[in-house]
Amino acid sequence: LPEALLESEGTDGDSSPRYYEAIKEAKRQLLTKTLQQTEGNYTEAAKLLGIHPNNLHRLVRTLNLRGK
Repeated sequence: LPEALLESEGTDGDSSPRYYEAIKEAKRQLLTKTLQQTEGNYTEAAKLLGIHPNNLHRLVRTLNLRGK
């Protein structure tokens, strides 16, 4: 797990927003790293991630990564 998740103590009953934000951030980092590795080639990045290119495009839009 990312250190951000391991370091945070979720003892109060309001840990769900932090959980989902941490998942979103982990996805952002993974997609950014993979797209940099493939020099922006979505087909190759999708292949490395084991997902369909359409799903990769959808994730990029959803996570506001377009143009980064």
